[in-house]
Amino acid sequence: MFFKRLNPIARAEQYIAKGKYKKAMKLLGKTFVKYPNSLDLARLRFEYGKYIPFDELHHEAAVDYFNLQMRFDVSGEKIHGDFVKYMTTTQGRINLDDTTLSKLAVVFATHGFENNAIYIINSMMRKETRIESFVDALVAIINYLDEKGAYKKTQSYKNYLKWHYPDHEMTHYILGKTN
Repeated sequence: MFFKRLNPIARAEQYIAKGKYKKAMKLLGKTFVKYPNSLDLARLRFEYGKYIPFDELHHEAAVDYFNLQMRFDVSGEKIHGDFVKYMTTTQGRINLDDTTLSKLAVVFATHGFENNAIYIINSMMRKETRIESFVDALVAIINYLDEKGAYKKTQSYKNYLKWHYPDHEMTHYILGKTN
């Protein structure tokens, strides 16, 4: 007698039903390696990650999911909603890489989600992040706050640019603008 082997998603669903969350996440992770452009698979991994919110597998799934969302131009509202879900699930213990956080901060600043953009940017400033993509996040929040007329709030971000990225073209542009 021959047995039909279930596809990986169906097997993962069975593992979840049995409470074997890590096993399900590992299976979906291996499957994601084969299909790295599958937003649906990334979403499923992200959703199942809520069962093991403090495990590294959940954070890896979140990084993959957020990066695919941004690459496929998913709406800022959807990305923000998923980020809030992630923060709630992990009780604020964000464990995403700096590049992903920088990109998320840009999305949030450009879509008017000021509080989360500022939260991410301020935490990255405290860590003294020095990656190139962080400049984009700083510029996005400065532009957002300038549009709102909150010029005093922009000063710490401008100073960070000035001291940490003095030779960057965007630093010269931002500091050259008059308020």
